[in-house]
Amino acid sequence: MPSNNTGSVVKELIREYPEKIALLLHPDRVYDSLFMGQYAIDNGAFKKFDERKFFYLLDYARKFHKPLFVTCPDVVGCHDRTLALWHHYYPRLVPYGYPIAFVAQDGCTLDAVPRECNWIFIGGTNDWKPHNIRPYIGIKPVHVGRVNSMNFLETCEQLGVASIDGTGWMRARDKKYYGFLSYLKGEQLGLPTSKESVLQMQCNFQ
Repeated sequence: MPSNNTGSVVKELIREYPEKIALLLHPDRVYDSLFMGQYAIDNGAFKKFDERKFFYLLDYARKFHKPLFVTCPDVVGCHDRTLALWHHYYPRLVPYGYPIAFVAQDGCTLDAVPRECNWIFIGGTNDWKPHNIRPYIGIKPVHVGRVNSMNFLETCEQLGVASIDGTGWMRARDKKYYGFLSYLKGEQLGLPTSKESVLQMQCNFQ
């Protein structure tokens, strides 16, 4: 899920690969429409949580099909405060009928994840996150946040992660971008080996 990106390139990729790519929408942006592909809703807490904007986006999404999940408000790097926010916001999210994701933060253990959640969103700091994905696989669908390298993407796929998000995939036409295109096309991960294949991708997705 390219995070907070509804540009023309992303929309073209969704049209080409509707089963492989979706949008992760943030409440800090105003969307004049929701692209009719798959999408999920983040809470914006990584920067600064705004309750009014968050619930506005949830209300706006009622005009369209349900998101894959909506992320319950959390506190980056702190399980205890995140769990407290879950108890506060979960009853307010239930009436929307959207699948709800609980964010696993530093200090979270498997038995501390609320049973009523529909997804587990692996957040946490960069030191904690990579070592705390495997225990949650198979319990609920797992989403991993802030995945911005091909190696990490490949690791998540091998572990059985359902989805990931990242902001870095579309920032430049570099090795990461073309590696991502290769991944969507089902090719070997990494930069295309021939100049011709790179040029072909440029023609297809510019």
